[in-house]
Amino acid sequence: MQATVTEIRPDGKETFVQNGSVRANERKLDPDKSTLLEPVLSLRAADVSPLPSDRYVPVTIPLYYQGHALPGGLPHIRVTISAPNGDQPIWSFGETDPPGAANVSIAHSTQQPSRLLLPVVPGVNVPTGLPPCPGLRGEPCRDTSRSRTPLTQPPPELR
Repeated sequence: MQATVTEIRPDGKETFVQNGSVRANERKLDPDKSTLLEPVLSLRAADVSPLPSDRYVPVTIPLYYQGHALPGGLPHIRVTISAPNGDQPIWSFGETDPPGAANVSIAHSTQQPSRLLLPVVPGVNVPTGLPPCPGLRGEPCRDTSRSRTPLTQPPPELR
């Protein structure tokens, strides 16, 4: 699974911020090394566990350090959850295993909230003007009018 975080700018452009990925069967976190802002995957063979087909389970997708300054107030942030490949202009996995597509449902409820945790650095003066688009090294931008796959209801057995 891959999570991509983008900023929706006031001029309607979408700018890449950061992404992270995880093999869903290797989702277990190392409790001794993990913090809320820095989840660390266990990656131990003993912790590998397939996703169950009959219920939802928590999956954390680590986002690694980045230096994108978001404006104060309520910036517009988009989080896209997808399979690896296809959302970056150049970088992609050489192959995915298993090949092909998979149906994945994402739950969000009071009992199973979804969240994005980002650090706040106090005392940093963020310029209010917008950089040219594209103009940030490694942060491509695009129009937000591109089509998105609509959210669907989970299968009846998981509702």
